Amino acid sequence: MNARLETPSTHSHFEQWAEILERVSGDVFDVDEIAHFVETDNESAWLLAKSGDDPVGCGVGRPSSIQSSLYAMIRVLPEHRGQGAGQQIYEALSAHAHALGRDSMWGRIREDDEDSRRFARNRGFTEAGLEYEVVLDTAEADASGESPEGIELVSLAEHPELAEAVHEVDSEVGGDVPRPEGDDFEPMTFERWSELYLEGPGAVPGAMIAALEGDEVVGYAGLRRRGAISPVAENLLTAVRRPWRRRGIAVALKREQVARARAAGIEQIFTTNDETNAGMRGVNARLGYRPAPTQIVVSGPLAT
Repeated sequence: MNARLETPSTHSHFEQWAEILERVSGDVFDVDEIAHFVETDNESAWLLAKSGDDPVGCGVGRPSSIQSSLYAMIRVLPEHRGQGAGQQIYEALSAHAHALGRDSMWGRIREDDEDSRRFARNRGFTEAGLEYEVVLDTAEADASGESPEGIELVSLAEHPELAEAVHEVDSEVGGDVPRPEGDDFEPMTFERWSELYLEGPGAVPGAMIAALEGDEVVGYAGLRRRGAISPVAENLLTAVRRPWRRRGIAVALKREQVARARAAGIEQIFTTNDETNAGMRGVNARLGYRPAPTQIVVSGPLAT
């Protein structure tokens, strides 16, 4: 197969992208959210692979918090695998990585997707770790509980002036999040962070929760919906600054976020933790998160 690679640009393209993602990865995103990402993210390569008029696969290559490596996702429909479309996407994303000065790429593959794991191994990728995805049904979650003494929980919808201080916490704490050995953390700029959390159809500032001690932001929990009216959202990061840890602030942040998300019509919240992040995995278990398919983190070379 000699697939045609296009940058998605129409409503039909975005629908096809969303369908491939759901069929291959099980991830459900509304079309408006995918359109927002493609139309506003000029640093990334977004690809739709087609054979004639039929979509066969999709891919994205994005700068990530790992300085030397491009985040890459390659998804090919099962009935079109083994025909070269995945290789074409891999080569195109490798060229994008070169253009950005990155010398490797990394990504995630579902543990039960043996075809994709074989594809990665055959191109020199190694399995660098596991990420445990979990999901919470907000209707069944117990969001009750008091905030730790001296801590006030507020949303960024109520206090938009806190956005820059919350970003500073993200930059400070992000480097503590477990990641594959040898990967160096690179904080997001405020502009990129704001785009991710506060802009577009998936932004939910009312469920972006900051923890205050006095006037100081000491932690936060971030959330993004998978579309303006999607019942599904993702907890992107829960961060507490080092001097304030082990006081129950992370649990309080997550409980408050669950309550706000439920009030906004969000029925499920997904989140992912590295296998070494035992503390946050324990927090999620106490809140009622249940296991979803495990993701394998793979890292490897660019196509030559």
